[in-house]
Amino acid sequence: MFSFSFRPVIHLFPVYFFPLYCVVKMGQQPSIPTDLSREVQVIGAGFSRTGTVSFALALEKLLKGPVCHSGTAILRREEAYAQKWISIQDEHASEEVIKETLRDLTAGYVATTDCPAIQFTGELTKLYPNAIVICTTRDQNSWWRSAQALMKNTGLWWLDIAFWPMPTLRYFGNWRATIGSRLEKVYQTSKKNLDGPQPLELHEDYVRSVVPADKLFFFSVKDGWEPLCKILNCPVPDEPFPRANDGQAMQELFENMVKAAMVRWVQIFFVSGVCIAMSYWAWRRR
Repeated sequence: MFSFSFRPVIHLFPVYFFPLYCVVKMGQQPSIPTDLSREVQVIGAGFSRTGTVSFALALEKLLKGPVCHSGTAILRREEAYAQKWISIQDEHASEEVIKETLRDLTAGYVATTDCPAIQFTGELTKLYPNAIVICTTRDQNSWWRSAQALMKNTGLWWLDIAFWPMPTLRYFGNWRATIGSRLEKVYQTSKKNLDGPQPLELHEDYVRSVVPADKLFFFSVKDGWEPLCKILNCPVPDEPFPRANDGQAMQELFENMVKAAMVRWVQIFFVSGVCIAMSYWAWRRR
């Protein structure tokens, strides 16, 4: 088993690293819509690590369509898709640009979940006025323990360098660089207040402030199908509710991603070395 003992970067708001976690239970590949005429019916506003992966899988079953688990999509879809999310996180992005970009990013999906989409709950509510908003919840202290476990590996200072030659993953650093200002804006606070268990409460306060009360519902994935199906007014499926408790899977996925990046670097150095050696040999033959 790969082992990492490098010191993490200084404490950063944990949502920076959640997209790495999110690719685990979505088959490590994002859902991609094929019918772009479909519109978002559910805006998942729950904070990362409140069961958003289980929630996304449940929505795909109930709504019979692709769900934009944005944490997965930003690292597993094409680079242009990731760059669009990053562009609207910029503090200088205009409301009109954010609106049109969100329309493009969510076209054909029946629901959205996780970060970065949750940071645009207000804009998505205006863009899809017929959609309902469901915010997954979790105990604040258990959420923070879970977040700390995640940051142990994904906060490593050399990740940006390691991922540089990897398609889409190379933009992880850009993601981190822009999300801080976006969070300060939507939560109306400073970065110093975004470290610790309090962001969960800040986020839910933000959601309440931008979503009409008659369209907002709170849901815990621990409660299973019945309350969710009641909200959506649909039959309860005759199968277990999706459960994505995957700390070990996260560790294994993270290790595989780093291994793949290391292999890519070895290939780069090998090819570069061969080219240099051949050039030197040719020069000596002159």
